[in-house]
Amino acid sequence: MRNFKAYLLTLLLLCAGLLSGYSQVTTSSMTGVVKSTKGEPLVGATVVARHEPTGSMFTTLTRTGGVFDITNMPPGGPYTITITYVGYTAFKKSEVNIPLGEKFDLQTEMSDKELQSVVVTAAGRKGITEKTGASTNISNRLVQNMPNIARSLTNLTRVTPQSNGNSFAGMNNRYNNIMIDGSLFNNNFGRSGDGMVPGGATSAISVDAIDQVQVNIAPYDVRQAGFVGSGINAVTRRGTNNWYGTAYGYYRNQDFTGKKVKDRDVPNAKRSTKIFGGSIGGPIIKDKLFFFFNMESEKRTQPGQTWVAKTSASDNNPNSTSVLASDLDAVRTYLMNTPKFGGFDPGAYQGYDFETDNTKFLGRVDWNITSKHRATFRFTTSETNDDDMVNSSSTSGLSNVAGINNSRRGGPTGGMAYTGTNFKNNVKVWSGVFELNSTFNGQWSNQFIASYTKNELVRVPNSNVPFVDIMNNGSNNVYISFGTDLFSYKNEIRDKALNISENVTYVTGKHSITAGINFDAMQFANSFTSAAGPGYYRYSSLASFLADEAPSVYALAYDPTNATGIKVPEAKFSQLGFYLQDIFSVTNKLKLTYGLRVDLPMYPYDPPRNQALEQVVFKDQNLMDEQFDVSQWPCAKPLWSPRFGFTYDVKGDKSLIVRGGTGIFTGRIPFIWLVNQVGDNGVVRALYQPTGATLANIRYSTDRNAHLPPTPLPPVGTTIPNGSSYSAAARDFRMPQVWRSNLAVDKRFAGSYTATFEAIYTKMINNVYFRNANLGEQSGTLGGVADKRPTYTQRLNSGINQMIVMDNTSRGYSLALTGQLQKAFSNKWEAGIAYTYTLAKEVAIGSSDQSASGFNTNNIINNPNQPDLGHSNFAVPHRIVANASYRLEYLNKNMATTFSLFYSAQPQERYTYRYANDINGDGQRNDAIYIPKDPSEIAFVEGATLGGKTYTAQEQSDAFFKYIENDPYLKKHKGEYMEKYGAVLPWNHTVDLRVLQDFIYRRGANKHTLQFSVDVINLLNLLNSEWGYRYAYTFGTFQDMGVLGTQNPFNRAAPRYTFDPAGPAKGYQPNYSTTSTWGIQLGLRYIFN
Repeated sequence: MRNFKAYLLTLLLLCAGLLSGYSQVTTSSMTGVVKSTKGEPLVGATVVARHEPTGSMFTTLTRTGGVFDITNMPPGGPYTITITYVGYTAFKKSEVNIPLGEKFDLQTEMSDKELQSVVVTAAGRKGITEKTGASTNISNRLVQNMPNIARSLTNLTRVTPQSNGNSFAGMNNRYNNIMIDGSLFNNNFGRSGDGMVPGGATSAISVDAIDQVQVNIAPYDVRQAGFVGSGINAVTRRGTNNWYGTAYGYYRNQDFTGKKVKDRDVPNAKRSTKIFGGSIGGPIIKDKLFFFFNMESEKRTQPGQTWVAKTSASDNNPNSTSVLASDLDAVRTYLMNTPKFGGFDPGAYQGYDFETDNTKFLGRVDWNITSKHRATFRFTTSETNDDDMVNSSSTSGLSNVAGINNSRRGGPTGGMAYTGTNFKNNVKVWSGVFELNSTFNGQWSNQFIASYTKNELVRVPNSNVPFVDIMNNGSNNVYISFGTDLFSYKNEIRDKALNISENVTYVTGKHSITAGINFDAMQFANSFTSAAGPGYYRYSSLASFLADEAPSVYALAYDPTNATGIKVPEAKFSQLGFYLQDIFSVTNKLKLTYGLRVDLPMYPYDPPRNQALEQVVFKDQNLMDEQFDVSQWPCAKPLWSPRFGFTYDVKGDKSLIVRGGTGIFTGRIPFIWLVNQVGDNGVVRALYQPTGATLANIRYSTDRNAHLPPTPLPPVGTTIPNGSSYSAAARDFRMPQVWRSNLAVDKRFAGSYTATFEAIYTKMINNVYFRNANLGEQSGTLGGVADKRPTYTQRLNSGINQMIVMDNTSRGYSLALTGQLQKAFSNKWEAGIAYTYTLAKEVAIGSSDQSASGFNTNNIINNPNQPDLGHSNFAVPHRIVANASYRLEYLNKNMATTFSLFYSAQPQERYTYRYANDINGDGQRNDAIYIPKDPSEIAFVEGATLGGKTYTAQEQSDAFFKYIENDPYLKKHKGEYMEKYGAVLPWNHTVDLRVLQDFIYRRGANKHTLQFSVDVINLLNLLNSEWGYRYAYTFGTFQDMGVLGTQNPFNRAAPRYTFDPAGPAKGYQPNYSTTSTWGIQLGLRYIFN
């Protein structure tokens, strides 16, 4: 057996030396100094840390200066620390808990006496965990007690003061990196709406399986990489020498949901959540081999469409859309009763439910191979099926087609769609990780981690007929939609990731030196087709459709080699990283961390070539000629990340800490942006969009292949089809990089309280933005009285619609200032409160999936290819967050009640106003408005017909300036251009509550607990319907609202605009839905330990 262990260890270490992903922290560590009472360092003292739950022993000797270090320790505890030295009284400290990723610092003095059996127990502030950069640790106690109806990782990380949803310090939420047990657990492909972690509508790992979480915004440990937003590290629970098991269930339905916002009753359709699960863990061999298993299933039913159709033109229901129920019924009847449509039923348009089903499993085995070697294997699998709603308004990928101003999903001015436009997401996740931690002779230690994750996302449409948009009487507002969702036709994503890392640490004197190598390999396949995969028809009016006239637009995306098929774009990405760092304990008060990381991205896949496109000359953002070979990825160049951090114990007793640092952080993009180059290269897929006589002869058919492009199809890559669009990455494109610095002061007082002030500043080095290399030259300026923005010709090369380039910019920054007060757990309670001010500016929002959308939806004033610097839509200027938990034990500790509160207050989000149509000639509806200071600076269309009623220019002007007075931002900024996301919604206050009631029965050394739980979200709304509600936009559903229409046709030399006096009086209103109301979830759990 001993020979087998030696052989196994040798084999693993050899593999570790040959192979190495992004290394994130899965362990904790310990450091300290041992001295005599005379202040003399004791060299050679024996330090032993015992992990009580598993019996794992960590032993080392003090070095020069009495310094010692222990690495690769399981996070948490409790640990018992014992220090012995010949001729001195032994030192012992118990109940030591070390948070994930942090270092426990123990400063010890030993009495100069003859060796005796007496053990002196440490008291007071002998040891305390320390950190250098900006981070938040979420303990297992907080994981269990935090109000978390959604049982999500986001509901845990929201305690981070600098967070805003899944965004941190004002950065794009897709720039985070999530590691679980040291393995990549991101939504690597990064399709928006798929969540921060794999699993779709639910997490692939149960919160019951999570032990601790660490949120790192500015860590100066060079092992932590792969993000410019936040690095989120979590570790799962492990088995111990004590048997542990739990079985639990949670339930809520529509009766546990509020029904009122302010003075209005809100629709409360059928909904329910049923969650059942269990965990078990314990020893296989005591002190040697342990296991932990968790399994959970969830089934949810929730409202699908919460908006309703108008029963009549005079219907003033605040939850009704602009669509008449009679018109929706007429379209459905027409489709079902017209023979050529084969009885096609588009489905219901309101009053239907969505369902979500999820099953997940996690298994983990921990092996104390010897006193110097520990191994862990963890496996996770999850499968989710959930219903989702039709795309709101995008027609991205079409050529010369006016965008949709409102939403297909409803809203006060929105259209409506049938259930046949919706789709089901089928998501499967598999993940496995192996970790080996080793120590050698007290100075050398090693950590090897290898993981593999596979993520499959398949969209299953509810119908299989071409998609139709029926517009509202010739406007750009959609009225009724049906058919296969434009972006769900054969939409399948396959995402595979292999991650291997090797870290070696050597401690000598006052130095702890770490060297490492990482290897990260990913493979992606995405059969998505933009806009016209199922076939797309647009009709200018309901009457036109019901009369079976020709559509105003028809389009079909297809495989250039097979008009009835769809190809699957693929891409591969690898990254090799090397790093070296030193932690230098200069004195007992000052510690420095400095290191260098180098990452080399690689693209081991050759996309198809488009020789015809290579001959076309485009213009870059500086009007210099450029050409594109879409078979070439960006050049592989090393990305350097030097970092420096410090911690200074001002008084030497840990009561006042000054810490900070500066360094470069390298992240990654959502790789859907990279795959766009393959999907939009003109070789993998093409677009058929007829005009003129050909379009005039087309009639709607439920057969996707009824109107195919003319045959024979031209050879791939030999011609440039008229109106085609392309995507490419710039050859010198680099992964996102930022220069981030922080400075903080921690003041500890009254035993368990800590006051912190922290500043975090981030400067962009390589952010991502999208430009159109086929944009025509500037043609002049707008002829408005005050609005003199530049205007452009839409196309540089007339036969090409767009050439979208993914490029880098160094413009942008963020500043986060935080004041925080925390009370560590003691005397049965813990609490914390923080205020954060955030200012974040950037040139691109980065929330789109398609490259074209990244350009088309980026609000601009001046040159579209040199976007204006504006506010980040991922940040709000102010945020207050607080949490508190108290446990009351009584009846001889046979009963206990735990109360936990979470509170947040912040402006809900940022928003912006734009024109509803293109005014600068670039073909996009992303132009930020000019806010006139008085009526002389804007001209309205005389006799404009809006919403079926005709208005004079004066009536429109009066209504618009009244609208300006109703909006705080517009009122304050008259005579200025609207800054991108410059306006802020009102404050939203949220209080969530969790109450746990324990009934405890003890039998011998075992404890049995029956626990009832009540989780309440939005407690304020439960107390008063005037409190706690959220806001909804009145012009569409997005943060950028098209508030001003334009004359048709639009004359840029003498621009005139339209504004509907009968429209909304403000850009937002209370969200009169269950999104704004309280909710309750009941739980029952049995625990034995």
